[in-house]
Amino acid sequence: MLSGKLFWELWADRLFTLASWILGGLGLFLPVSIVGFLIYRGVQAISWSFLVDAPKGFPLGLEGGIRPAIEGSLALIALGLAIAVPFGVGGAIYLSEYGASSSWERMARFAAECLAAIPSIIYGLFGYSFLVVYMSLKISLVAGGITLGLLMFPLILIGAHEAMQAVDRAYRESALSLGVSRLYVARRIILTKAWPGIVAATVLAAGHAVGSAAPVLFTASVIFSRGGLDLTAPVMTLPTHLYYLVSEASSPEQTYGTAVILIIGLLLSNSVATLAKGWKQ
Repeated sequence: MLSGKLFWELWADRLFTLASWILGGLGLFLPVSIVGFLIYRGVQAISWSFLVDAPKGFPLGLEGGIRPAIEGSLALIALGLAIAVPFGVGGAIYLSEYGASSSWERMARFAAECLAAIPSIIYGLFGYSFLVVYMSLKISLVAGGITLGLLMFPLILIGAHEAMQAVDRAYRESALSLGVSRLYVARRIILTKAWPGIVAATVLAAGHAVGSAAPVLFTASVIFSRGGLDLTAPVMTLPTHLYYLVSEASSPEQTYGTAVILIIGLLLSNSVATLAKGWKQ
């Protein structure tokens, strides 16, 4: 016979296990059901012409495809990464290898985390007021790319810093004790060991940026474009095109199809980040 205390501990453990399974199942079911519903509603709209044609019809998007939106999203991300990666990785190298004190490193890290927590619409408003209006860049690809670069910068900085801090300090101590310069240590040892985490942080930051409509809505977005890229001209993007389609409520099929393409892109980027982070040297 079990004592009363042992009996209740046994049932508490069983209830905790059951609650964990239920909550874990709900946590898995909800995202899978959402993605599954969107794919079910939007897969019928996806075709080759949907991917390579420009939007047509009235209201716009009733027919045709989303090629200009795909081009615009990729161009904005490429330009943003060209700005965010050098500054983010460079800042992480400085904090990890050259920081004067741990207090300065903590303060800089705290500032980066605060920047990462700022809502994306704030970046959009800053980009509009400073880049579009004050700098006279107008609503354009370059203004939107710089804004997305600012959005991705703290995410890449934090992820790269975490990856570099995870490298065993024995590598640094051994190299420096042999008289090797800090630059050589950072370039040939730390970056070599930390690159999977840096790649993962970069891909996750790009996935976050490509799904954000607010930063480009004020800085780079246009309702319609026939395609082609010009740094001084606005572009279509997948999130803003989806926003306009939902606002018009004219073509549910095109709306769900655009959402599916965006989700597939985000799933691919997250998969690449997961694989990169799990890569072992």
